[in-house]
Amino acid sequence: MPKAAKRATNRRQTPGRLSELKKGAGAFAAFRPAREVLKIVTAVPTCFAQFDHATRVNGLPIERFTLLHGPSNEGKTLFAIGLIGSFLESGHMAMLVDAERTTPITWVEEMIGEKNAKSDRFVAMRPQTYEDTVAAVRNFCKALKAERDAGRVHKDTSALIVVDSIRKLVPKGLFDKLASEVKAKDLNGLDGMGGRGAMIKASLNSQWLDELIPLLEETRTAMVVIARETDDGEATKWEKLAGTDYKVGGGKALYYDSSMVLRVERANYVQEVFGDGEKKSSKVYGERHRVTVTKTKVAGREVKQTTCYFHTSNGVLYGLGFDPGRDLLELGERFGVVGRSGSWYSFGDVKIGNGAHAAAAKLHEDVELRNALDRAVRGAFMVQEPTEHDADGVIE
Repeated sequence: MPKAAKRATNRRQTPGRLSELKKGAGAFAAFRPAREVLKIVTAVPTCFAQFDHATRVNGLPIERFTLLHGPSNEGKTLFAIGLIGSFLESGHMAMLVDAERTTPITWVEEMIGEKNAKSDRFVAMRPQTYEDTVAAVRNFCKALKAERDAGRVHKDTSALIVVDSIRKLVPKGLFDKLASEVKAKDLNGLDGMGGRGAMIKASLNSQWLDELIPLLEETRTAMVVIARETDDGEATKWEKLAGTDYKVGGGKALYYDSSMVLRVERANYVQEVFGDGEKKSSKVYGERHRVTVTKTKVAGREVKQTTCYFHTSNGVLYGLGFDPGRDLLELGERFGVVGRSGSWYSFGDVKIGNGAHAAAAKLHEDVELRNALDRAVRGAFMVQEPTEHDADGVIE
């Protein structure tokens, strides 16, 4: 028999042979079908409608590790606080590891609301060492699983852990060990000690992730780690033109082991200009931040380098905090859900406002209208189904 015909015959016989081998106590009996092992991506919707659309899974994926980085003071912590608020609003749990020691509770209350900030489902810590953080994250996940198994926590409860930031987590005894090897005048921080401090921390991160990622899957937890960016002095002119002339601290394992990598930066200010010439003036109402999905393993390849935006209010037009109304106006107009005639914005038969600022103010005041627009906009998403949570990510 020709070789090609023989191979074809073997292919036809293989399914029957495997099904027979799996019966009884054969060697293949212990193996499970791939559809039982490989899970569908499950996500919790966030308060950032544009981000949820950009991920193509309608939210932040749970049981996954996400790396968040960006320039200093341009919205990384702000975005992470919004994710925490979204989990709490949906009935889930959240933990903030404030290694930077710069996040005041008053600011958190302004961004996600006093009710969420004071919820007993929201815990925080300010670790002394790297080891303190690893132990706290491990204990938090194990405690959540134990409470769920005991029936004291809803079986669909998820959790979010935010580490802000990995740069500030110093391993116990590392500084003293390295400092003893150099002169005091040469100390410029751990990363300045010939790079040895950074290498040790990167190695520890790699070991931690080996334990962490299976633990996240077992306990239905999402983890977001914030990493600091530094300028790359060796960047080529093409990297500078592409805006990739930076380095992300924490070691390569953070990037390789992450299911998503997000870059957050300030895009521009939300402002209104009055007059012209010498009488020209402007009023700033808030900020517009850009979120770029630079890597993803939860959606198709076309999602890579997807850009979305979220807005914040500085309290001039209305209260301090996130500005979901502007997010929805931008996305709704793109989808055709929001109509625009001249400067007037409309949703169905309802006129929202004359101009973006007036429309955003209307959506801020009219929560029912904003929620209706949010449902209409999300109805146009490409959502991966089924999800384990309901359409709004809320636990009933």
